[in-house]
Amino acid sequence: MNLGFLLLTDQSEAINGKVYVLGGGWNMLQLPELPQEWGFGIAFGLDVPWNDTNRPHSLRLRIEDPDGETLGDEFSVDFETGRPPGLTPGQDQRMVMSLAARTTFASPGPHAVVIQVGEEEVGRTRFYVQPSPRPASSS
Repeated sequence: MNLGFLLLTDQSEAINGKVYVLGGGWNMLQLPELPQEWGFGIAFGLDVPWNDTNRPHSLRLRIEDPDGETLGDEFSVDFETGRPPGLTPGQDQRMVMSLAARTTFASPGPHAVVIQVGEEEVGRTRFYVQPSPRPASSS
């Protein structure tokens, strides 16, 4: 399977095979302080090859801290993508999904969202967490 896209968003939802996004495509979170609980969206499209349609699959998604440790709970779902009538033989089927994530970030640095299907990692995106710069004090 191939990951068609993976976006971090302020908010997103998947409806009828399309993803609707507010504030998408970022790769840096500047938080007021650490540790900090924060919510955001994760939107992705998974291209399911012709030969993998009409069969069950297991998907897992996790958020990793700078040390590669999983933050919060891992998301998992079983799915099966079928072939609609009239599909061109050999054509991939794109499955789109959007998740609302909420986790506590305790340390600055590179974090990642990782997606696996079965035991295979199909994609990841890195993002950075850092404390917001403090305003300069005026004298």
